Amino acid sequence: MLLPVVWDYIVVGGGIAGSVISSRLLEQDPSLKILLIEAGPDVSDRTDIVYINSTNTVMGDFDYNYQTVPQANLGNRVIPNPAGRALGGGSVINQAIIQGGWTRGSSLDYDLWAETVGDQRWSYAGQLPYFRKTEDYCDDSNPDHHGRGGPVHVDSITCTGRHYPLRDKVLESWHENGVQSIPDLDGNAGRILGIGELYESRRDGKREIASSIYPLEGVTVLTETLVESVTLNNGDDGDVQATGVRLANGTEYQAKRVVVSAGAYRSPQLLLLSGIGPAETLAQHGIEQVVELPDVGQNLADHMMLICQWRLKDPSLGYAYGSDNPLCSEPPYGAGNPNDWVTTTAVPKEDGEAEHPDTGSSDQGDSQLADMETFISYSAIPSVDPPIAVDGTHLATSLASLHPTSRGHVTISSRDPRVPPVIDPNYLSTASDRRVWRESLRRLATVMVGDATALGRDVVASETPPSAFAARPLGPDTARDDEYLDARIAADAHSIYHPQGTCAMGRVVDTSLRVRGVRGLYVADASVFPVVIGAHLQAAVYGLGEQAAVIIAGDDR
Repeated sequence: MLLPVVWDYIVVGGGIAGSVISSRLLEQDPSLKILLIEAGPDVSDRTDIVYINSTNTVMGDFDYNYQTVPQANLGNRVIPNPAGRALGGGSVINQAIIQGGWTRGSSLDYDLWAETVGDQRWSYAGQLPYFRKTEDYCDDSNPDHHGRGGPVHVDSITCTGRHYPLRDKVLESWHENGVQSIPDLDGNAGRILGIGELYESRRDGKREIASSIYPLEGVTVLTETLVESVTLNNGDDGDVQATGVRLANGTEYQAKRVVVSAGAYRSPQLLLLSGIGPAETLAQHGIEQVVELPDVGQNLADHMMLICQWRLKDPSLGYAYGSDNPLCSEPPYGAGNPNDWVTTTAVPKEDGEAEHPDTGSSDQGDSQLADMETFISYSAIPSVDPPIAVDGTHLATSLASLHPTSRGHVTISSRDPRVPPVIDPNYLSTASDRRVWRESLRRLATVMVGDATALGRDVVASETPPSAFAARPLGPDTARDDEYLDARIAADAHSIYHPQGTCAMGRVVDTSLRVRGVRGLYVADASVFPVVIGAHLQAAVYGLGEQAAVIIAGDDR
């Protein structure tokens, strides 16, 4: 293959953002010479990653399988932190409880983003056209907020015809707990507090890989190719100019513009290996500093999750997967995750409690500290401790923090790009985060067990906790014990794999995604989020990629 001497654009990282940007840049100008470089393989023809029951996702063949440093507030546990290593990036491996989940987040997150950086392009209204452009929504129920005919097909539970046997009881239980339904049950229209339907990015039940749904024909794609650094030159005017990239094997490619879309872990790693970052860190590894940017790798935020298993009073009623209920074997019910509601609740601030500067995302304003998201799955989550089979005897819940105030960092331990970055999310390092988790577990216990709700009265017998807590399952009584709740969280909470903020806008890049102090170099992925986006990040990253392509192309012109 004969490659151009100088590319118009080199895009580093073929994940969601890199695929969207490459595709849309070429769509705007088909004459462009674009090189997209991805460290992992092209897996678009792999059938073992497509369906809901795939096991080759996180911690599988196409995952970097990163781990954190020991986390002091989680019993010094090392926490797995997956990242997609394939063309399509996170869209190849995303799983968790809502594999392919489509949650956009609160409009206030984006408005806070715009306020923080002083640019209304990043407000909810500014990003809404790009959110809509990505979407092929399953119905026309809310056209002001959703698009039709875009690359990403988005289905709701109602659109797929999956109304589960406990649907009404779950809704009734949340209402009894004081949680109201979101208008039109649509949590993707700017408001998240309350109960909304689950939405998923699937087409006919199949995973949508970003590099497949955003066409890359006409883009030159190099897979299984690792970039070592961005090449930088000092111009005659003293400014630093990005001139291309150097691969781990020593090959160099020249370009007029370089776009780094390697994700919240590898994007800051690549900047550091290129000499962009804090002087002390670079000096430790013998890397010549080219541009002083002390915030490269800082501001890391990540969402956490805790899963609980709940034993049913009467499994013969067929409420859970694995039972004899024939409904579970009907085709629509194999097309997505076995739950129907996404419930988001807020924790009120206590008197005198300070609000973290970037958690102002609650739909109810300043009286709220932060919010948590709960999914009730009509299936057990296969567990080793204790072993729980998917046999119709258990439900599961997942509780996820949406707006943590704890911040960590990403750095390097070597100048070799093959050595994984050092990841320290610093989970639960603030008192407010710990209190939000305690209060949210209290609420969950009240919803699931006891006489206060339909679930507790009619459906759930008790929690089946990890073996270390076998004598004290989560319930209304144990939920009053702060020491118990702290111990459960420290022992059981883990990442939900949503790292963000490590090349934050306003600190590392400007509002046009240009790396400060370097001409011709951009970063565009979840690392640029300057505030926490309280959602499954893929919808936000797709929208970012759409707007980034417009901004970068306009910058070039």
